[in-house]
Amino acid sequence: MLAQRIATALVLLAIVVGTLWISENVFLAALGVAFAITLFEWLRIEKVSWPVSGGLSLLAAVAMIWVGLSGFNPEGLVFLALNLIVSCFWLAIVAVCFNARMTGFRVARNKSIVFAFLFVASAFLSLVWLTRTGGWPLTLSVFAIAWVADIFAFFVGIAFGRHRMAPAISPKKSWEGAFGAYVCVFLAALAAWMYLPHEMVLTSRIFAQIGPVAGFLVVFLLVSVSIAGDLFESELKRIAGVKDSGRLLPGHGGFYDRLDSALAVFPVGATLLLIL
Repeated sequence: MLAQRIATALVLLAIVVGTLWISENVFLAALGVAFAITLFEWLRIEKVSWPVSGGLSLLAAVAMIWVGLSGFNPEGLVFLALNLIVSCFWLAIVAVCFNARMTGFRVARNKSIVFAFLFVASAFLSLVWLTRTGGWPLTLSVFAIAWVADIFAFFVGIAFGRHRMAPAISPKKSWEGAFGAYVCVFLAALAAWMYLPHEMVLTSRIFAQIGPVAGFLVVFLLVSVSIAGDLFESELKRIAGVKDSGRLLPGHGGFYDRLDSALAVFPVGATLLLIL
């Protein structure tokens, strides 16, 4: 299973490198396809019929590919308002996941479908804005927050996990794993601040704007919403009675399984850069 996960991750890495080698626009278009598949998988979790979920996701894919290839850059009050609304939702979801960790919670089907479109659109537009304004390294630095948190929560949880974090939502996740995620992202952010150009890294930009002490509080917030993104998807799957969002990524499940945390981190991270 682990070997399969690593092999799939290497293939995805090769696709990222390959699209970036061609151009940033192709990179964004490829991510648009990934986010459209994520939308499709979310709609299928909610039992939206194949023709409807497939048709809507295809339209979303066409729109996001156009955004990626056209050079469009989302800016202005509408983009800020969308991200502020979505960021507030994610902060509320952090609180809900914590308070309902022992009992679970339910998301009404119609609300979940609205969230699917809202969250996917906000996350994709945020990564487009980050790429257009700061370059692809800035975008990858946001992905890195979700990836580092996820990877180290997984391995630290396997090695030291004893206390279940949210047994009613995701029984395998532990407080030890979450602690490992926070510590490792903090260390990665510190290393990036010390050794990489600040304009390349989201956390370094935030440190430069508000100082390292307040910046680490922001990092804590970003890791928290990353974990909440994972738990939110876990709850949707638990309610639907499915293990994975899809089967397109061997060892990982579906695209939503891989992008669940990124859906939360991107809008919150972009909003912080916009308002700080």
